[in-house]
Amino acid sequence: MQLVEYNDLNSHAEYLKIIGLLERKSEYIEYVLVDEDDTRLVDKFSDYVISLRQKNEWWGTKSAQKAKVYKIKASKELFQYLRKFDTFCKFTTTRSGDIAKITNFGINDIAFFDNHELPLLFTTTHEGYVSIRDDLL
Repeated sequence: MQLVEYNDLNSHAEYLKIIGLLERKSEYIEYVLVDEDDTRLVDKFSDYVISLRQKNEWWGTKSAQKAKVYKIKASKELFQYLRKFDTFCKFTTTRSGDIAKITNFGINDIAFFDNHELPLLFTTTHEGYVSIRDDLL
């Protein structure tokens, strides 16, 4: 099993399919406040927060600045909430280069982990990148 780049989450239907797979296998998520003002998810699921750390490195990203990284227990309610978004981000390649379109999810990064603490999927949302474990596809 390995992580592979996944550029097919541009449609809501594909997003919902992946959310369903993640719901069955996720033990917890890590949610990174890239946008410190967008605390919708952590506010809604504050009772499910396992830990909060300031880090400058998380799945898919290494930053000069530290960000708040929340570890949140996976729940049916969390996945119902995630289903309300169009998708995490939309990624396209043009002659001018790669373009990331921000969706109603925002720019915060999210990663899903199984019961062995291995990543299932993670995003670098503002750049439009999503990586997924190949055994989920």
